[in-house]
Amino acid sequence: MRLYKSEKVVKPIEVHRPSLGKRELESVLDCLIEDRLGSGEVTRRFERQFANLFQYRHSLAVNSLTAAGHLSMMGLGMRPGDHLILSAVAPLALLDAGRYLGAEIHLLDLDRRSFHPATESLTACVEQIKARQTAASVNEANEPESTTAIGTGIFFVLDHSYGSPWPLDVAVLREQGVKIIECITALAGVTDATTGDYLGKQGDVALCSLGEFDLITTGNGAMILHSDPRLQKKIGAMRYDNKERKPGQLAWDYRLEDFQAAMGIHQLNRLGEMLERRRKIGRKYMETLRGSKHESFYRDPDHDTYLNYPVLFHRKYDEVERYFKSLQIGVERACLNPLHHQVQAPRLEFPNAERFYHRAVTIPAYPALTANNVERIAASLRGFI
Repeated sequence: MRLYKSEKVVKPIEVHRPSLGKRELESVLDCLIEDRLGSGEVTRRFERQFANLFQYRHSLAVNSLTAAGHLSMMGLGMRPGDHLILSAVAPLALLDAGRYLGAEIHLLDLDRRSFHPATESLTACVEQIKARQTAASVNEANEPESTTAIGTGIFFVLDHSYGSPWPLDVAVLREQGVKIIECITALAGVTDATTGDYLGKQGDVALCSLGEFDLITTGNGAMILHSDPRLQKKIGAMRYDNKERKPGQLAWDYRLEDFQAAMGIHQLNRLGEMLERRRKIGRKYMETLRGSKHESFYRDPDHDTYLNYPVLFHRKYDEVERYFKSLQIGVERACLNPLHHQVQAPRLEFPNAERFYHRAVTIPAYPALTANNVERIAASLRGFI
């Protein structure tokens, strides 16, 4: 059956699809023809271009976001028992990195109608940790043999979930000595509408995932960005940098390969057009949702990137999935692995994140969608009552 005059056959629409063009495929083939299977000059060129584009002094390409989180946390001085604060919908890879290093995990519930926790809950969490540290110091002074000491370092992951900037003033956190790891995966390439500067400059380091369906992809991988030469030397040595590594020092083979970097270079060149396409699709969906019972939490059309576009439906996920499947449109849960599930925290303590897990569904919103695809998806949103 025809739904649109220009379509002879109604084809399935995938929920995700990487944004790859002919140039990316050719660059990978060139690397393979030239036997560039390791990590070398192409990767270094990718690092330089990434740092220059996003206005950082240093960058380091690694093979996963978990690796980026691990090296960054170690580089910033995380020790076992230190504290790591994350949103309940932050990347699982960064939770894994913190747990690997023995951090004590503190998760924040989402605000009621937001992709992000409330600022007050973050402030309260830091104050509680500080109070525990003070009490432990007093106890240690009174009882030197006590074993109740807790970690002194506090680390916070500032994550711009789903391409929605977290409007957070980090000045108070810095005053309290909190080290900030900013995940800019969903904001890569977004500039301030007033100043023209790139967003994502609030952290001690910034991390950008390069996964299969991210704004920039190398298949898998991540970039660490910062402007501290001492930190660059430290984490470079931990990533199998033979020039910086000292005898006896432990390191991890986290290198990104040249053929992946070659793909990433062309992704950087196309980033502007891909963001514009995502925004055009996202705004179309927002217009559609205004006339429905469904909702989304995007509020800033000048900066939102609509990555993994979540829509909250007032129906059970199984019903939503069945409806879209009948229309040959792929969907999935917007948050497949909420962090409070992973650490087995009481779900009643995370009512908003739990509601998001059960109600938020990702709909297709990637640049490769055709105009007819977008119209089909918008019509399906209007038709689901």
